[in-house]
Amino acid sequence: MNRRLISFSLILLTLLTVATLAMWSETLRVNVAVGTGEVDWEIVSGPTTWLDACGLQPGYGYFRGNDWNASYLPEPGADQLDKDVGCTDVTLIDSDGDGDYDTMRVTLYNVYPWYYTHIAFKVHNDGTIPIKIWRIIIDNQEFYELNAQPLKEGLYLDLTGDGKSDVLIWWGDNFGVQLHPCQSADISLDITVLQDAPQGSTLSFTVSFEAIQWNEYYVPS
Repeated sequence: MNRRLISFSLILLTLLTVATLAMWSETLRVNVAVGTGEVDWEIVSGPTTWLDACGLQPGYGYFRGNDWNASYLPEPGADQLDKDVGCTDVTLIDSDGDGDYDTMRVTLYNVYPWYYTHIAFKVHNDGTIPIKIWRIIIDNQEFYELNAQPLKEGLYLDLTGDGKSDVLIWWGDNFGVQLHPCQSADISLDITVLQDAPQGSTLSFTVSFEAIQWNEYYVPS
C-alpha cells in the first residue's frame, strides 16, 4: 500500500513539474500600437519687426526712416534722430532644413556709435508636444537663463575681432516658458552700437534658438 502511494506521488510530482516547465517556457505575445508626438517649433516670419529696417520688409511694405539713438544707456531706450544714415536687416534661416526658421542673422549697415535698434518676433510651437525654450546661441555663445551673466546686464560682442566690443545686446525674457501646441511666445532684443565700433561699420551676428520637450527642461549648472 505504501509503495503504491509513493509511486502515485512520484507520478503526480512529475506531471506537476512538466506542467510548470511548460508554463515557464511559454511565449507571451502582446500586440501594442504606440503613437509618438513631435517636438517642432519655428520663428514666425510674418510678425517679425525691427526699427529702421533696410528697404522692403516682407509683409509690412517699404520701411526706411530716421535713425534711433541710444540716449538712455546703461538701460535700453532711444530717441529718434533727424538723420537717415544706418539701417537694420534681419534674415530668417532654416539651419537644419526641416522647413522651419530657427536662426536669424542680424546685419547693421553703415552704423555709428549709439545707433540703436529693437527687434521683436514670435516663437511658435508647431509640433504636437509641449515645449520649453531651452537656450539661445548668440555669436556662438550659449545662454540658458536671462539672469545669468552676462545677459543680466547686457551682452557685449566684439564683431570685428579687434578686441573691442562693438555692440551691446539686451535680451527679453522667456527662457523656460512652456508653449503648448499652437501657442506662441513674444521675444525681443535691443541692440546698441558702441563707441569702439569702426566708423561706417557693417556689423553682423547670428541668433539661434533651441527648444526641448517640456519635461526634459533643465538649466546646466
